[in-house]
Amino acid sequence: MVAVTIHYARLARSEIFNHCRHERGIPDMQTKVQATLSRVRSTPLAIAVVTSLSLTLGACTMNETQQRVGSGAALGAIGGAIIGGDTEGALIGAAVGGAGGYMVDQHSKRGDAEAETARLRAENERLRLEAENQRLRQETGQ
Repeated sequence: MVAVTIHYARLARSEIFNHCRHERGIPDMQTKVQATLSRVRSTPLAIAVVTSLSLTLGACTMNETQQRVGSGAALGAIGGAIIGGDTEGALIGAAVGGAGGYMVDQHSKRGDAEAETARLRAENERLRLEAENQRLRQETGQ
């Protein structure tokens, strides 16, 4: 009986407190939480932007591949959030952007490797010709 009385006293006190807060224009905590959650659910673009910024700031310790994949995912998430207008669109955009960033990275690495191969071939040819000229000079000088 005492526990029920205490429970009702607490309930009445909280209702009076909430009533006073509403009269003063101060929303209760549940109202604040619900408002915050509704804003978070309705703004996938904001989530994508925050994710993009965190990836950008975290890029200081990433290698080139990770930076390109992260940048692609961030741009894809923003694009997906804008086009799709929901979290699912942002996630799909992030996946597609990350894959695109990886493909760009591999293409860039292939181009760098081909340029290095061409440079090494030219250097090898120069050294071969130089050695051939030196051999010919030695043969004609004898």
